[in-house]
Amino acid sequence: MIEAASKEDLTSIAELNVKAYQEFAARLAPGAWNAMRENLRNVEERAKAAEFLVFRAGGETVGSVAYCPAKNSDPSIFKPGMASVLLLAVHPQHRGRGIAKALTAACIARARNDGAASIGLFTSELMLPAQHIYRSLGFQQDGELPKRHGCRYFRFVLSLAPQSKWAQ
Repeated sequence: MIEAASKEDLTSIAELNVKAYQEFAARLAPGAWNAMRENLRNVEERAKAAEFLVFRAGGETVGSVAYCPAKNSDPSIFKPGMASVLLLAVHPQHRGRGIAKALTAACIARARNDGAASIGLFTSELMLPAQHIYRSLGFQQDGELPKRHGCRYFRFVLSLAPQSKWAQ
């Protein structure tokens, strides 16, 4: 079940982020995992501009994502009018169940409801399963971002502009 995270959920989201991304630690530039881990734990700061959604199973938070409305998205990465998806995380033991796709779809629905022109996200070259999910939801890679943590990063965008009945 997906629901809005409460302030009490932020600590468990931070822990989940680290568990979900830890598999990439050995493939990052030397020392980069420490910086990345701190960024992943910085949930309270992110919650000032974004809304966290959680997926619970058996009362446990097993997935989370931050939805950032267009007005709050980082302008150095996202274009004006673009909402964003940040920090998508699914506990490794719960992967392959559609949780990441459901959380991303919830962000898309919120962006549509907010009237955003598009929604974007960024992901690294290491996160191929995530890229597959994003593409399956209609996102398209539209550019490469500066390297982070010794990895290539890419921006993916999904246009939310209403399609005319003639374009179908």
